Amino acid sequence: MVANRVYDFSHQVGGREMLGDVALALGEGENVYCIVRSAIASLVLRLTIGEIPGDENIVGEFGRRGDGDGEFVWPAGIAVDCKYNVYVTDEWLNRITVFDQEGAYIRHWGESGSSVGQLNRPSGIEIDSDGDLYVADSLNHRVQKFSVHGETLGYWGSFGADVGEFNSPWGLTLDDAGNVYVADHKNHRVQKFTSTGEYIMQFGSYGAGNGQMNRPADVAVD
Repeated sequence: MVANRVYDFSHQVGGREMLGDVALALGEGENVYCIVRSAIASLVLRLTIGEIPGDENIVGEFGRRGDGDGEFVWPAGIAVDCKYNVYVTDEWLNRITVFDQEGAYIRHWGESGSSVGQLNRPSGIEIDSDGDLYVADSLNHRVQKFSVHGETLGYWGSFGADVGEFNSPWGLTLDDAGNVYVADHKNHRVQKFTSTGEYIMQFGSYGAGNGQMNRPADVAVD
């Protein structure tokens, strides 16, 4: 679910087969950006999706496999800011790459490590109403907050299963009040925090019953 609309990953859009769809973000108007990640491709597709089922078209693509400017190895999360710039996390390169709405490369930042501001398999990404970024820093077992230019603004979390701790957090989202919901992948739960990382509540436990989870990968709010 993105911006109160539900999208179903399918095998074909605009007459083109799509394999390895992993994340979506809404852009301006009918634009939707989709990460495609497979053994042969690492890129972002720009789609237009109308109100009528089947009225979808691929209108552009950007990025390719590699480690140069504007390239990806293992893209994972995607978000769009108020200027419709597109931000993509890369789990392998441990960086965030920024494009304009047409897909032209703007900049990237990030490096591998566990110090503040460094990344280890970044995945989910969201942008708040102030234009700041929240990133699920998965194998550092924390959430980091950045400016749009990559300055570290804060972080929280550490490895563990107690409240406020994580085991490979993956997807995340924000609500209208700025609260942060994190899919705590290997703890089989979702945790909710304030925008500064204060723990609010959690739900979910391991299992196949109602309300239980098995490695949740993402989360959305209506």
